[in-house]
Amino acid sequence: MTAPTSTNAPSTSTSAAPNPSTTDVPARRAGDADSTPVAWWLRAWMVVEVFFGLAAISSIFLRPGHTATNFAWPIPATVMAATLGAFYFASALLFVLPLFERRWANVRVMILPTAVFAAMMCLTTFLHWSKFSLWTLPFNVWLASYVLPPPIFAAAYAWHQRRALPVGTAVVDRLPAGARTFLRTNGLAVVAGALTLYAVPSLLVPRGPWPLTPLTLRALCSWLIGVGLLQVWMAWENDWRRVRLATAMLLLLPPALIVQLSRFRTEVDWANIALWILLADVTAAGLVAAWLWIVARRAGIDAPRG
Repeated sequence: MTAPTSTNAPSTSTSAAPNPSTTDVPARRAGDADSTPVAWWLRAWMVVEVFFGLAAISSIFLRPGHTATNFAWPIPATVMAATLGAFYFASALLFVLPLFERRWANVRVMILPTAVFAAMMCLTTFLHWSKFSLWTLPFNVWLASYVLPPPIFAAAYAWHQRRALPVGTAVVDRLPAGARTFLRTNGLAVVAGALTLYAVPSLLVPRGPWPLTPLTLRALCSWLIGVGLLQVWMAWENDWRRVRLATAMLLLLPPALIVQLSRFRTEVDWANIALWILLADVTAAGLVAAWLWIVARRAGIDAPRG
């Protein structure tokens, strides 16, 4: 990531101007290269998502021991509920920050990863239908929060992208090569590992760091698939202002997990290798996100303009 440099010298060529969708434009601030606005209806849906998130945070992040009455299904291991709660807490800003962003390109990074995550949670619900507290208020909120987002976010992506530049073009502030390589490689590895465990939960259920069930493991894997895709998309965007929103979740997830695991530390098998792989991976991703912020500050890159 480098500070923008001017390329305003007069042209001596008579050829046509370069296509902005296929070249970098370091002289322009982020968002000026693609000023496609966020549609009002997508912003309105983000408000709904905020309420869904607050419901989840108030239940399994703050009170994970009461899932029999305050959540979509009873989770026997409190630390498992608390772990899922950490993911909900860490994702909160993904839906709050877009409310203050006017340009689609600066929101796009979270749209399809969120759609895929919600689709995986929806699939998990139908695979384990009998385990849920059917037609209670928490279940109804859960069902709505995962049935509705996939088509809404997919439609939002298609609608906006018909009006916007392609992903990864008109880049202003490139990510450091090392950070981009990590995000792409780690994201793909996380998605691959989570998909494997989702498909064959018996690989980990008998040997987890706390009591697991196929349902709870698949819910956790759905989150990991979303987080992995978010990292892959950040690498694809390759522009600081377009990935800035996504760094919020990567930064918040490690401390949120540590807090929740510490609260219920007696339920955790601290010698379990799977636990340390998870903590090491989310910590590494969080450090890369912090690195991006440091590089941006040192380069004197100002905050994106609306």
